[in-house]
Amino acid sequence: MQIDPAALSRTDSTSTSTSAAKPAAATGSSTTQKSTKALISVPRLDLEPVYTELKAAIGDNWAEYKQATALFLLGHLNQSEFSSRVDHIICADAKTEHLHNSFICTIIGNLTRDLPDHGVASWVSANDKPTVVSKPASGDAAEQRLKTEVMQLPPRDRRRIKAIQEPDPSEVARNELEEYRQAKQIKLPTQVPASAGGLNKTNWELEIRKRYAQPLAAETGEFPDAESIHARMVPICYEESVVSGAGFTCAEFMAIATETFVKEVLSSVFARTRSNGPSGTINGMMTRNYRRQLEREELAFTRGEIAKDVTTGLLPVEAREASARKPLGVKDLRVSLELGGGLLGHMPLIIDEIMGGYVEDELEAERQDILSEIANGNKIESQPSPVDEMEIDEDGWDWEGGATDDREQLGSLLDECLSMAA
Repeated sequence: MQIDPAALSRTDSTSTSTSAAKPAAATGSSTTQKSTKALISVPRLDLEPVYTELKAAIGDNWAEYKQATALFLLGHLNQSEFSSRVDHIICADAKTEHLHNSFICTIIGNLTRDLPDHGVASWVSANDKPTVVSKPASGDAAEQRLKTEVMQLPPRDRRRIKAIQEPDPSEVARNELEEYRQAKQIKLPTQVPASAGGLNKTNWELEIRKRYAQPLAAETGEFPDAESIHARMVPICYEESVVSGAGFTCAEFMAIATETFVKEVLSSVFARTRSNGPSGTINGMMTRNYRRQLEREELAFTRGEIAKDVTTGLLPVEAREASARKPLGVKDLRVSLELGGGLLGHMPLIIDEIMGGYVEDELEAERQDILSEIANGNKIESQPSPVDEMEIDEDGWDWEGGATDDREQLGSLLDECLSMAA
């Protein structure tokens, strides 16, 4: 079977021309569509009439309204904050509120339309124009937007932002707890190097030793005053690397605080361990007879029948109770702590010393008991002791293989060892 070459070539040429015509037509149509879409332009809405009418309706409050609207559009104010600023301006009249809504809707509508021309519109008044016209955007768009937002801030905030130092990227960000711990660490004062002669402004060792040269209040038996407290605080400050030391006003404050604390402790002890106190005593316990006598004497004093003591200002029954009242002792402190531990809760050492020590006259009574037992010991030994039947089992217990001489020799050897150790 033979095939005609002319028929084959004619068919190919026809199909090729047909297929070539179709892509060409398709390419021409797509180019026409793309060019048509690129030429579509959406004109911007005209803000001039709305702007002019709204500014005329607002009047003197235009500057406040313009600032609040700009902050709201930039996202610096939320809806409630914006309403609190401009509601009294735009809600006074229905026409003004309608113009405001039209103005905001027009601004938002222009966001999806053509870009505005560069510069400020010609119909904007001179008072609303910015003092410095921004240069055309150059560089990164995000950086330019950030600069624009920063320029919208008040001058004080801009100065504060400029004063912030940039963190060093080489340093790792530390935790707040770590910074707080390092701030509490004691730092030794700077010392002058030996090459400079070794001369320091202050001899730290001598200043610190002055702390231990000061006598304690327990040694002197006097209540600490501001001068003694200040003399002790300054060496402590040097020891803790507080170079400036403590002022005298700090010592005065500490003296007042110490006095107040002691008074509160004594008041609590008196209230817990004493009764029949003077009239007006807080939390004071009174017996029935004392209260009746006190009421009778108070009525008599009101009538002028009796007089109070000139020195103490107490009634006769109060003076008698005060003279018969014993002074405070360790027993009273122990009773107070047993009733409530909040009295000296932040001083555990003192609490242990009070609770574990001897009560007043307890040591003397124990010594008297020991002496009486020793004095009566001879009489007890002279009398024949009754024979205990259970002690019979212990008879015959002795050193196996040793006699009396051996025990005496061992005892003398032990005595020599003890004498050498002494």
